[in-house]
Amino acid sequence: MDTTVRARLIAIAAKKQKAAIVYQGIQVIDVMTRETYQADVAIDSGYIAAVGDGYEGEENIDGTDQYIAPSFIDGHVHIESSMVTPSEYEQAILPLGVTTVIADPHEIANVKGADGLQFMLDDAEQLRLDVRMMLPSCVPATSFEHAGASLKAADLVPFVNHPGVHGLGEVMDYPAVERADADMLQKIEQIEAAGKLVDGHAAGLGAREVNIYGVAGIRTDHEAVTKEEALIRARRGLYVEVREGSAARNLKEVLDAVTESNASRFLFCTDDKHLDDTLREGTIDYNVRYAIEHGIKRETAYAMASLHAANAYALQDRGAIVPGRRADYVLLTDPDRVVIREVFVKGEPVARDGKTIITSPKVTVPPNLRGELKTKEITDTVFELPLAHPKANVIGVIPKSIVTNHLVLDVPVVDGMFVQDTAQDLLKIAVIERHNGTDFSAVGIVQGFGMKRGAIAATVAHDSHNLVIVGTSDAEMKLAAERLVKAGGGVIAVKGEDVLAELPLEIAGLMTSRPFEEVGATLEKLNDALDVLEADRSFNPYLTMSFLCLPVIPNLKLTDSGLFDVKTFQHIKTQAPK
Repeated sequence: MDTTVRARLIAIAAKKQKAAIVYQGIQVIDVMTRETYQADVAIDSGYIAAVGDGYEGEENIDGTDQYIAPSFIDGHVHIESSMVTPSEYEQAILPLGVTTVIADPHEIANVKGADGLQFMLDDAEQLRLDVRMMLPSCVPATSFEHAGASLKAADLVPFVNHPGVHGLGEVMDYPAVERADADMLQKIEQIEAAGKLVDGHAAGLGAREVNIYGVAGIRTDHEAVTKEEALIRARRGLYVEVREGSAARNLKEVLDAVTESNASRFLFCTDDKHLDDTLREGTIDYNVRYAIEHGIKRETAYAMASLHAANAYALQDRGAIVPGRRADYVLLTDPDRVVIREVFVKGEPVARDGKTIITSPKVTVPPNLRGELKTKEITDTVFELPLAHPKANVIGVIPKSIVTNHLVLDVPVVDGMFVQDTAQDLLKIAVIERHNGTDFSAVGIVQGFGMKRGAIAATVAHDSHNLVIVGTSDAEMKLAAERLVKAGGGVIAVKGEDVLAELPLEIAGLMTSRPFEEVGATLEKLNDALDVLEADRSFNPYLTMSFLCLPVIPNLKLTDSGLFDVKTFQHIKTQAPK
């Protein structure tokens, strides 16, 4: 805030000067004191100038039957999971009241390295949505798979002081932290030296491991999936980001940990959320609505969506309707149901009645980010899985979770090969390296998709984003894979020889430049295709499939190098001992 603006705001607060806008007699959702009361709210020069009685503005707005609350902050999100660019993402989420996001672009960084990171920074730079980028800390996530890039501490140095960079993204490689890996510690220390923050990723970690994260300088975690895990983190000084995305839905369990005495340690995030889910149910507004419906005090829920996130990320200029803070706010007609009438950034309207009312500047996508898939030749033998006997290690899908079960089952074996059995819900999953044209590929067994026919595939496969396919037959898996190679990446559903639905993702195989409404509509067609395949619709099979490749989330995953046991942090054979 410059001196001229500060002096003007002081004069307005002192009632010596009129504000630009005053909402008279509006209901203020106060996230500081967690109460709602009636007051005048004065707005000027992009800031909250005053809250109280008797204020006058150049424009006076009757606040009767309206509520004002700070706009929302998403504490941890991968914009790439929306499958649109940051500029198009802005168009989708501003009407939902989200005006600040803490974004980790490690998806595109795993595919395109520093070039991908630079594109995300460039595309976000001129937006009204405040995109605070966290530099990817683990590219690749581990050494047990093959990504399109590798980012060491030295590779991040040119970005550390970029104004769009807010800190270091989720530290997923816990073993590297525990062994005090020199490169990992350098990443943390160079960010701290710049006065910036470090995000955590403590999936499945207990008290001992969270202690280690704490002394390493990590201050947040979004991977708590139970009340007990959330309390372990909160009691050790970490901010707990209560996550509700498309695949990982943890609101119900983690909200059980929130009380009025500890709520200041909790905030909301989405992590990975597809556009169809965003357009259907919302993002942080959905989390607030859900929390209120499940017994969290209304003002506490709004605080978790704003003030607590601002505190966690040292954004002291926003997050509350109090004098001196940025005028990032929402006007609501029904705060319990989070019915938003208008959204403001720095006092200027950006969305009204569910529609964005601003244009979003875009940058040209560099040619080197437009994707060709460099895979091995996809032959029939790629999908073969030899087994000497029926006992096998099987990935067990847990609905609405990115954690899996490690199952040991008797599976069908014919002529020394595993064959899919839809009656037992035993399907094949394959991962094919797509960045460098190597021979790396792997096939495993998965249970839990419920598919009776067809195959689905995607080049969105966390975090190395190789080509992943799940199917009921090898022929359909091959068709799905070949189509995505031809398209340069995307998401697809096939049945027999027919493509039921397809979303090309021409930017690194992760995103598209298409309008968000079009992407949302295509995702709905992909969802409709799941009915034809008779897949389980109680969760999102596409996003769930994409996380079956992530070897830092328990318990059993498949990378392009083979089946991976996250507990022992090593590859294992699909064939289990008799």
